[in-house]
Amino acid sequence: LVLSTALFLLFPQQNTLTLPWNLAGLILFIPGFFLIYRSWQIFMRHDTPENYVDRPRTVVSDGMYRYSRNPMYVGSVVASVGLCIMLMGNLVSFLGPVFLFLVLNFYFIPYEERQMTGIFGDTYWEYMKNVRRWI
Repeated sequence: LVLSTALFLLFPQQNTLTLPWNLAGLILFIPGFFLIYRSWQIFMRHDTPENYVDRPRTVVSDGMYRYSRNPMYVGSVVASVGLCIMLMGNLVSFLGPVFLFLVLNFYFIPYEERQMTGIFGDTYWEYMKNVRRWI
């Protein structure tokens, strides 16, 4: 979000939308934020940490986690695309969600998958087999 906003401010000549059309970004931003929040609530209900540093206590596989192994990350990418639309559709600002997706997909998620496999073994392998990484 910070990267997208900074790029919007640095490259205003790349804006493609005007008011009120840019407000269409709320159609993605609000559900993306809601997905993050609801996913976090599910983790709290299972009394397991939601960050990648602390040791997880269980494989969370209910709620949104039945459809995506990473609904918080899906929500983050969706919300950041929505923000870019709200930032007047600034073309350069869309590098933010692209960067976010790449870092999540090629760094954070593989790290977390190795961690979860090491802790939960076959239980997590089965979950990975049945639920997609993104959607």
